[in-house]
Amino acid sequence: MPCPNSHRKRTISKAFRCSPEERHRIELLAKAAGVTQQEYIMAKIEDKEFTIVPDIRTFKMLRDEMRAVVGELSRLRNTGDLGDELEARVELLCDLFLGIADVESPLDEEDALIEQMGRG
Repeated sequence: MPCPNSHRKRTISKAFRCSPEERHRIELLAKAAGVTQQEYIMAKIEDKEFTIVPDIRTFKMLRDEMRAVVGELSRLRNTGDLGDELEARVELLCDLFLGIADVESPLDEEDALIEQMGRG
């Protein structure tokens, strides 16, 4: 038995069961937020919001997910065949793409300030 570590905050393990679709959704949302699955779940329990700051890894991950969805959609002949799982994935990806924050860099802010300055 390991010796107790008084500096460790989390000493209790919690596990829960979920469907493969729920697991995939948690993984996707955590990756998009740039945090671990544990951090994502804890933040959601505490009712915190995540702002997705776009970086190259986030875009690549979302692109790959979108390619997988497009591949599944292209196999469908009738839109009535769209399953609940695929519909949920499409909605989730749309929400993620629409929710990506348009963050201005400090350089953009400085450029805007310089443009506002008048020459006398």
